[in-house]
Amino acid sequence: MKSLEKLVKDAVAADNYKSGTKQVLQAAKSSKLIVLSKSLNAADRAKLDEHARSTNVAICEFDGNSVQLGKLCNKPFRVTAIAIQSGTDAQIKAVMDERGA
Repeated sequence: MKSLEKLVKDAVAADNYKSGTKQVLQAAKSSKLIVLSKSLNAADRAKLDEHARSTNVAICEFDGNSVQLGKLCNKPFRVTAIAIQSGTDAQIKAVMDERGA
């Protein structure tokens, strides 16, 4: 979990991320990792899963809900999904290994 939190915080600090389902769908091609909260509804989840598969982007499920993901992104509102556009391949691999994916 620590490597995911660090990756998200670094992306937020560098402003190399998009948040929200619509923004994530638009930014999927240029993203390295998509992070989904547990409170994302099934229809949006299916859309994001399909889009990520077609663009070969890894998906990681955040252990918390949208409020907790929003706090991690320093936002005062709920965030159901984020697309991280920065980070090295090693960082992405560490996150995915940690998640058991």
